[in-house]
Amino acid sequence: MNGAGKVAIAAGILAFGLSSAPAYAAKITFMHTAVSQFINIFVAKDQGMLDKRGLDVDLSLTTNGSVISAALVADSVQIGGPTPTVLLQANEQGLDLVVVAGTEVYPSVAKSGIVAAAQSGIKLPKDLVGKKVGVPGLGGIIDVLSRKWVQVRGVDSHQIQWVEVGFPQQADALKGGLADAVASVDPFYSRVVGDNTGYDIGTYSEVIPDGTSPVNFVSTRAWADKNHESIVALRAALDEAVAYIKDPANDASVRASLAKYTKLPPAVAATMAIPKNFQVHIQPSALRFWVDVSREQGLIKGNPDPASLIAP
Repeated sequence: MNGAGKVAIAAGILAFGLSSAPAYAAKITFMHTAVSQFINIFVAKDQGMLDKRGLDVDLSLTTNGSVISAALVADSVQIGGPTPTVLLQANEQGLDLVVVAGTEVYPSVAKSGIVAAAQSGIKLPKDLVGKKVGVPGLGGIIDVLSRKWVQVRGVDSHQIQWVEVGFPQQADALKGGLADAVASVDPFYSRVVGDNTGYDIGTYSEVIPDGTSPVNFVSTRAWADKNHESIVALRAALDEAVAYIKDPANDASVRASLAKYTKLPPAVAATMAIPKNFQVHIQPSALRFWVDVSREQGLIKGNPDPASLIAP
């Protein structure tokens, strides 16, 4: 074969390679909090499952989930991980956010509960009346669930002082008397209980129906409408990541990704329960509970159809 023929074949191969590459290649910043439910995108990032689908994704950790909605609207991030209650409140304020993919659904493997300070003497939900209970974010799901938990046990949640205490500050808040109890979830729950800073008096997550999602991947509706192919590719990458996570042979690398993107010490990540009950293709039923409880607690006045909150 002469030189011209070789050049022609090489050019053809290059052209085929370019034409077969994803045409929807997208630059996406994903903002998330340090929770294990986002392990599927952590793994998808580290194992090249996003890259091979033409998705250039940067992961941005925030300690305050309440900033995610504003960041989405400002387009400083394209996808974020707010809790469903925050999503509902943002939409009632006119922000128009939609779920583009899902994470873990309940029942969750993550340990969680209401943790009372070591010397508080609190034993039952009724003992919380008049006390200060720290939650990571007022109006967030843990706040909502904690109020629901005391309510179903016959306690008026309005008789409890709910205060905002971030997860990393929970142990100090209990030790310093800034809170008499905190609502926590792993890895922070296990650390507070493990060092005897506090003790568990009940599990707020037991009020949640099975199949309900605690957090999701969310974008503005405008971004979702313009980037449907990227959303399809993201879901495919997350599906592949879930299969990888469920394989016991990959446990070490999965935990390494968890530590990397949550900034948790590797020793802590090594002991955490890894989510396995995923619903990447989120169903309306996964959001129904949050609509009902948000209306019940006065966080929203409307009654949105859960299906309308999910991107096609």
